[in-house]
Formats: sequence, structure tokens, C-alpha cells
Amino acid sequence: MKRCLRTLALLVAIAVPTTAGAQATTPGVTQERVLSLTESVGYQIDSAERDRYGLFAEREGFLLAEFLLRDGAYWLRLSYRNGSERIVEQSQLTEAQFLALRETVLALDRGRTARPLAALSDADRRQGRFRMATDVFLYGLCLYGPATISLFDIDSSRGASAINLLAGGGAFAGALTTTQDYRLGYARTRLVRWGNYAGTFYGLGIPALLKADNDRAYALSAMVVTPVGGYLAHRLSSHRRFGKGEADMITTGAGVGALYGLALPYLAGADGDYGRLYLASSMAGVPAGALLTERLIIGRRLNRGRAHLLTLGGFIGVAQALSIIDLVVDDPPARTYVWAASLGAPVGTWLGYRATAGRHHTLNRARMITVGTYAGGLAGQGVVLSLGLGDKARTLSAMVGALLGMTFTDRLTQDWGEEAALQVETPSMTTLFSFGAVAASGKSVPPLQLLRLSF
Repeated sequence: MKRCLRTLALLVAIAVPTTAGAQATTPGVTQERVLSLTESVGYQIDSAERDRYGLFAEREGFLLAEFLLRDGAYWLRLSYRNGSERIVEQSQLTEAQFLALRETVLALDRGRTARPLAALSDADRRQGRFRMATDVFLYGLCLYGPATISLFDIDSSRGASAINLLAGGGAFAGALTTTQDYRLGYARTRLVRWGNYAGTFYGLGIPALLKADNDRAYALSAMVVTPVGGYLAHRLSSHRRFGKGEADMITTGAGVGALYGLALPYLAGADGDYGRLYLASSMAGVPAGALLTERLIIGRRLNRGRAHLLTLGGFIGVAQALSIIDLVVDDPPARTYVWAASLGAPVGTWLGYRATAGRHHTLNRARMITVGTYAGGLAGQGVVLSLGLGDKARTLSAMVGALLGMTFTDRLTQDWGEEAALQVETPSMTTLFSFGAVAASGKSVPPLQLLRLSF
């Protein structure tokens, strides 16, 4: 019996240190608490819930998201697909951001839309505020100042200059004051700004439809209808959240709708003095284009880079369609070109959407691809000119060169992110509007910079 006890004691003495050593070499186990955002959403957000509540709008290839509480800090773990790879991304949130996302979901579940201030990043708010304040300043300087001068028929050059300067400065001061608690990011701000542009277009178009021959009517109408357009855009865009790429596409769709509105009467045979018909059709095309684009892209979650490439695809579709007409038809009628452009734009946009599916394009990369496309087309024409070939060879070389330049640039920029240093600047709608107003007044037109590249 004693021998058995000694043997048992010896085995215990041997086993205890071994077990302790094994425990000491076992890697530490960490635990994270998974949080439920709301009762309706639960612990995980899938793609259907992301579309319903408008969350993570800028993340392409979204698969899954969940919220964690780790050492007293909130974390977002987001899984998405990038090409053939599946990526898991973790980012830290503040408590205010987590609660703001929860409130957004609860607000939509209650049947109303609300986007708390804390749900927007500081950078997004600053970007939206900057663009809005800049637009208001330019509107005061280029529209409300000159319109006030025309409305009150001020002949004094000193008085006109004073009113114009005070309108610009006062508009900027008012914009900064009223946007201190700014609650719109880039996307909603862009939609509201384009609502203002549409309001200006309607404000100038309505007196023309009524055959008004008084400059005061045009001035007063533009001053009144411009903010109405912005207010309507603000109200109509409050039903859901819009991503930056979505906002870019919707505003582009509004502009394209205006162009199609001009083209339709011409394609229908309106060759005579139908100025008001063209104007009315273009005015109807603005909201039609915006609403149709919004319906087509809903749930697709385009980022700004992909939206830029879709727009580029539309331009390339138009250019290629016109080039094909030049190559195939000798002395084609003007309507043939209009038909080709009208059909080429949607085909090019669709091809751009298919070509960018499942791929990640940042805005800077998309801009560089645009520059590469133009450069390829110019290089193709340069080769033909150096060889002394004819016009059709030049057209064909531009078509092929543009496609090669786009493909070549796309391949060589696959590692680009948002930190790439290229900056491509084009004139804003306000700048183009001001340029057109000066040109229409008969005064000397200052130079307009159409494209600026900086590295």
C-alpha cells in the first residue's frame, strides 16, 4: 500500500511541473465582445441590410460588417471582396460614431430619415461646407450682384461695382455663418449645388418660354428660382443616404438629360423656328435624367473612381460612334451624327460598368486613366500626321490610340491608392456659367483654363 502511495505521489510530482510548463507556453487567448447595432439588424450587417440602411456606401464588394468592443474601444470589422481576394478590414470608431450609426438605423426603422451630425466624418463635413460656401460666394458675385444691378437699373459704375462687391462678400459671410453646424457631406452637398444650377437654368428658361423681353424679368426669375432648385434637391435627396460616386453619377445624369432633351426634338424633325420647344425639352430632360440615373444605380454603391470611369465610358462611346460614322458613311447628314452620339453614350457607359465590375479604382487612378485616354488618342493622330495619311486614317488612329492609352494606363496604375499625387482640375459649372454670361454680354472674354494637371 505504501509503495502504491509513493508511486502515485511521484507521478503527481512529475505531472504538475509538466502541466504548468505547458500552460506557460500556450499562446494567450483574447476575447472581443460582438455588439448588436440594433435589434432589427442584430450582430452582423449583410449586403441586403447595407443597401436598406445606406451604410458603408463607398465600400465596393461589400460582404459583411460587425461591431466589436475591445478593451473599452469600439471597432468596426468589415469584410469585402477585391477581385478574387477577400479582405477583412478593422477600423476604430468613437462611441459617438457607433451611436450615430445606431440612431440612423433606428430612424429608418421608425419610418423617417435622419442623419445625425456625428455620423459624418469631420473631413466629409469640411469638404461639403467648403464647396457650399464657395458656390454661394460665386453666386453672389456672378448672379445676385449683376441681377440686382439689372433689377434696379443702376447706371452708375461706382454704384454697380459697390453692389457687385457687396453681394459677393455678403454672400460669403452669410454662407460661413449659416453653415457652422453643417450637416451635409460631399454627396448631399453636390446634389444641392446641382439643384441650384438647375434652378438657375430654369430661372433663365422660364422667361424665355414666356417670351419676356425685359431683362428685369430674367434677373428676378433667376434670383428666385435658383434657391428653390437647391431646396427641392435637398428635400428630394433626404429619403436615403447617397455615396459620393452615386451623387457624381446623378448630377452627370441630369446634365446628360438636358442634352438628350435638346436632341429629341431635332431627331423628331423639328427643323424650323422651334427654339422654345428645344428649351422646354431640355428643361424636362434635367429631372428626367437625374431620376432615371438614380433608379439605375440604386444598390450598386459606386465610388467616385468608378463613377468617373463610367462618365469617361460615355464620352468614349460618343467619340467612337461619331468616328465610325466618319469611317463608314461619306458626307453623312447631321442627324446621323446626333443618332450616333445618342446611342453611343449609353453603350459606352454600360461597357465601362462591365469593365470595372469587381475591380477597385480610386478617383486619382480614374483621373489618370482619363488623361491616358486623351494622350493615346493624340499620339495616334500624331503618328498619322507624321506619315502624311488621310483624314480617315487619322480618325481610325485616334480611335485605336485612345483605347490603347486607356488600357495601358489602367495596367500601369493598378497599385494606385488615394494617396497618389496626381491632381486633375476642370472648370466648375459656376465657372462655365460665368464664362457664358460674360460671352453673352458682348464683353471681351478672359482665357478659360479647361484642364489643369499637377503632380
